[in-house]
Amino acid sequence: MRINAQSNTSILPTERSLPIDKPVQNMAFFPIKRSLYLTGATRFFRAIVAFFAILLVVLMGATPEAKASDHQDTTFLATKLTAADLTDLFVFESPADPSYAVLVMDFDPLIVSGEIRPFDPNILYQFKIDNTGDNIEDVVLQFKVDGTGRSQNVKVYGPGSPSKVGTESSLIAQSGRGFLNQTFTTANNMKVFVGKRKDPFFFDLEQFFKIIPDRNYIVQPNPSPPFTVLSFRPAGEAKDTLDPFNVHSIIVELPRKLLGTGKIGVWMTTSTTTPKLTDGSFAQIERLAVPALNELFMDFKDHNGSNIQTPTQDASNQSQFIQAFVSATGRPKGIADAVISVAIPDVIQADLSKPSGSYFGTQLGNNFGGRRPKDDVIDVTASVVFGSAVTGITQGQILPLTSDNVGPKDSNFLPDFPYLGSPR
Repeated sequence: MRINAQSNTSILPTERSLPIDKPVQNMAFFPIKRSLYLTGATRFFRAIVAFFAILLVVLMGATPEAKASDHQDTTFLATKLTAADLTDLFVFESPADPSYAVLVMDFDPLIVSGEIRPFDPNILYQFKIDNTGDNIEDVVLQFKVDGTGRSQNVKVYGPGSPSKVGTESSLIAQSGRGFLNQTFTTANNMKVFVGKRKDPFFFDLEQFFKIIPDRNYIVQPNPSPPFTVLSFRPAGEAKDTLDPFNVHSIIVELPRKLLGTGKIGVWMTTSTTTPKLTDGSFAQIERLAVPALNELFMDFKDHNGSNIQTPTQDASNQSQFIQAFVSATGRPKGIADAVISVAIPDVIQADLSKPSGSYFGTQLGNNFGGRRPKDDVIDVTASVVFGSAVTGITQGQILPLTSDNVGPKDSNFLPDFPYLGSPR
């Protein structure tokens, strides 16, 4: 029996109640109403502000000295519970078997070469899949790490129907067990890898933080003034800032039929037990799918609130921020409509009836859709927001801002399972 546990009420303590530094409002971006009072003389700067906010809606990445994308999403996750800090979700067609799909969850970011970071046995990791179009999970695939030190191992639960939906979760039937950093197969023909991999996200974040210093987590609450630098580095000079770093990953290759038969929406969550849930259920800490919707469109102090919501609340909670940012750039309303149409709700959409696809392809191209590790999500979104891609709208274009001039490095990826490159 399914218990509907959707709630907008925080079960865990909010950031304001934690005994850590109070998160601050980022002056360059928030609140958005401030940017609407800018004069014509600062219109270009206003456009830059909105660009980086919307651009990073599809961004996943950071340096150890930077808070960006979904890396170090809240002060709590960055300083108290890094193992629950989600970074990237990938959903794509299996290159090995057309009847299979691949799900990838990246978390616990910014692991340096040679660093061994233990997995947290208190965290429940979940892929959630909606296959009926109501933005409520119909299928869940769950993972927990047991033990400590070298004895840690992985338990897999599902995929199967959840006993609870929303921000509370409980374990479903176990389907497999294996060792960290080793590929294993479950009873329902899923191939699984849980361990350390090369961070697949690519972006010139170093240059970005010269442009918008207040997005650098370490320099809060007193960042340098923004806009002393106003451009990305050109091709040949741009750098992939995340290239040296690793993440923890959960990678699953499984029969498509275990997820559904047609269009699905996928998101991921991390949860933990709390004394307030006396039945042993897990309370949601973070939720992520389309890269960085909360992190770039909202005040930093509001991230925790968004993290413990569900996709059913995104139309009202997220769309207003997209509309405000696009308006601030001076671009037509049709640009905001296009972004909202593919990014809201905050789920990665895929069509399991299609053999292959492209980023946002389910919404735009009637193909598999999803997101592959090599998809240049920055350039795709930037070309819509500041160019004429998808919409055909040329009014107010800012063509120099449609690419960060960084692409995927083939050596960071594998052609076969587990698809993400070996860790540094």
